[in-house]
Amino acid sequence: MLSVIEASKRLGVSPRTVYDLAAPAGPIPCHRIGRRIIFAEEDIQEYLRSCRYTEIKREVASFLNSTVSLRASGSGLESYFRKRGREPKLTPTTDKKRPDSTPLQLVSNGTSTR
Repeated sequence: MLSVIEASKRLGVSPRTVYDLAAPAGPIPCHRIGRRIIFAEEDIQEYLRSCRYTEIKREVASFLNSTVSLRASGSGLESYFRKRGREPKLTPTTDKKRPDSTPLQLVSNGTSTR
């Protein structure tokens, strides 16, 4: 059995967070003996397993791969203009500096100004 302090060290969170997780509607089951709260090692391990996000990583990876293929085939907005006989103007937005930006200038005391 683990105390709140031991459980917080195993989970890598603060003791206050462990108390929140052990609330009556919280995700970690616990035993309350008087004012003391203790946890079974298996419950902490099960909670850690439930927090894994490997499936989300796979979804993100597949999402990123799908956007690359969408960009290669053209965007929906681009095809909208092409259907109406208008050739869209494609401009690289990340390569050009904005015309209204001012370069930084160093002042004698080492700070920068615009």
